[in-house]
Amino acid sequence: MKRSYLYLLVVLVVVVALVIVFTGKQEKEAQAILRVGTDAAYEPFEYIDEDGNFAGFDIELITLIAEEMGRKLELQNVQWDGIIPGLMNGNYDCLISAMTITEERMKQINFSDPYFTIKQAIVVRENDESITGAADLVGKTIAVQNGTTGDLYASQIEGVRMKRFDTNPQAIQELLNNNADAAVMDDLVAYQAIAKMSGLKMIEIPDAEVENYGIGVKKGNEELLAEINEALATLRANGKLDALVEKYRSM
Repeated sequence: MKRSYLYLLVVLVVVVALVIVFTGKQEKEAQAILRVGTDAAYEPFEYIDEDGNFAGFDIELITLIAEEMGRKLELQNVQWDGIIPGLMNGNYDCLISAMTITEERMKQINFSDPYFTIKQAIVVRENDESITGAADLVGKTIAVQNGTTGDLYASQIEGVRMKRFDTNPQAIQELLNNNADAAVMDDLVAYQAIAKMSGLKMIEIPDAEVENYGIGVKKGNEELLAEINEALATLRANGKLDALVEKYRSM
């Protein structure tokens, strides 16, 4: 009888040990993957290329960051209006999606150190001479991507009629269809739009506020935030971040 008890005890110890080892292995494997949410409809920062792959500035940057962290990158394509809730729900570890650091967003999530600066810009039809600056947008119909800082900027203009869309390409198409007088978006995105689509021109807004992009991390995950900031600091120090910025600025 004693031998039976001893045998059962040994089996129990072995089973517990195996469970601990297996659980530890799973946790280690999970930590080796960096799950990232992005709205891949905002060229040139994140988009799906002709081969069906993620591409753009943010994609190249987060790839470099994952390499610095020694993690395998796992990207998830998420609609813009659900990208912060998805992070808060733990659907991914962080988000990178040309997201401006704002006080309102910082109430929901934490942000990394800034990695890119932009300003808002106006896009109009090439033959439209009635709009030459932000002051001319008063009373006009403006197309924007819903929930962006372009949306916020345009909404503050007196008497505007807002048309909000799920994606920036939809807002641009509304302008091309003559259903809006202008579209407002980040300046580099505006440059990309007029370079790829005929019949458009960009108008700069000199007094627009300079905005900083940051990588979003769930509140409470200070360890991951520190890792991302450390990787960003390394990429700044070795010149890779500056080279990436220059690559896209000069396109």
